[in-house]
Amino acid sequence: MNHLADMQAKFQGLFGTLPKVYRAPGRVNLIGEHTDYNDGFVLPAAIGFSCWVAVAPRGDNKLVIHAESFAESVEINLNHPMPAPLGKWSDYPLGVASMLQQAGFALHGASLLIRGDVPL
Repeated sequence: MNHLADMQAKFQGLFGTLPKVYRAPGRVNLIGEHTDYNDGFVLPAAIGFSCWVAVAPRGDNKLVIHAESFAESVEINLNHPMPAPLGKWSDYPLGVASMLQQAGFALHGASLLIRGDVPL
């Protein structure tokens, strides 16, 4: 089974609906590590590893995120303040949601399944 079909099947088993699936390649910086956000030069290159995210909207205002690599899920209500960082994988997607809300974007509930083969 390919990644797309496998992600759709796993997502449907977890959340009961079909998702849209997105893929982002991993990358390495050949030169310029930590200079890109300091107006320096950087030369990134995509590598053969990826992060896959399957996502579908929810009828409530919750974000429910499952990370396969950690066999863990996190659930938050977007109507409540964001929880304090826990020093775990969930800080990354929840941090993005928090920054989007602070920038004035109205977020809606969603279910997400995250799968990655980029070495930790």
